[in-house]
Amino acid sequence: MTTISQALTQARHQLQTSSPSPASDASILLCHVLDCSSSHLIAWPDKQLSDDQSQRYNALIEERRKGKPVAYITGEKEFWSLLLKVTPAVLIPRPETEILVEFALEALKHNPKAEIADLGTGSGAIACALASEQPGWHITATDTSAEALAIARQNAETHQLHNIDFVQGHWFEALQREDYDMVISNPPYVAAEDPHLGQGDVRFEPDDALSAGIQGMDDIEAIAREAADHLVAGGWLAVEHGYDQQQLVHDCFARNGFVDITQQADLSGTPRITAARKR
Repeated sequence: MTTISQALTQARHQLQTSSPSPASDASILLCHVLDCSSSHLIAWPDKQLSDDQSQRYNALIEERRKGKPVAYITGEKEFWSLLLKVTPAVLIPRPETEILVEFALEALKHNPKAEIADLGTGSGAIACALASEQPGWHITATDTSAEALAIARQNAETHQLHNIDFVQGHWFEALQREDYDMVISNPPYVAAEDPHLGQGDVRFEPDDALSAGIQGMDDIEAIAREAADHLVAGGWLAVEHGYDQQQLVHDCFARNGFVDITQQADLSGTPRITAARKR
């Protein structure tokens, strides 16, 4: 029989050359098998795993060793303290996208009835985070993928968020309004030939949620061209972008008539979001 401590030690060793975070991955996957918290693993290191638990855990570790993202193995990922369902049909929510949520909450904090359009919602991470923080806001979340929208709807239902409408369409195609207070998006922004697309977790994520043309700017350009037609005067456009696209996005927003352009970095100092107002 294998104890919790022994199982974790072995898993960390197996993942050492295939994962950037072997200890964290080993812990998350064992918590998934045992349906427990990480504190349980610390408190009960000598507790023995059943044969079935050991077999299931070894199978998950093997999946991770082959490169499959932990979120796709467990089928869930935490974002803004919300546990969200994820599948290979949607991009895995990442901590840096929380910077975009923080910006929206601050920019519209004095608007108790804000209308938000979340374009390319994927798992619904941004929409659900905003809806959970501001029940008086109304969010319209769009995506081209029916499968992604089904996952996003399920996440909203799980967290009893009733102020989100999910509609299918490419960027602005599905929108019926022209008076949004903010258009917000985490669009594809990786350059098509970027070698990172063939590395790590992103190998398993949907390519159409990641790459966008030679410079990675195709979708941001498309959104910026149309956003003003769907915003109130003074309304915000806010997008996440790549670490090296700060100037490109600034110039794109200015070229499309937006003013008061502001840019923010994530906790590591990496340029992460650009936002601006409709004139």
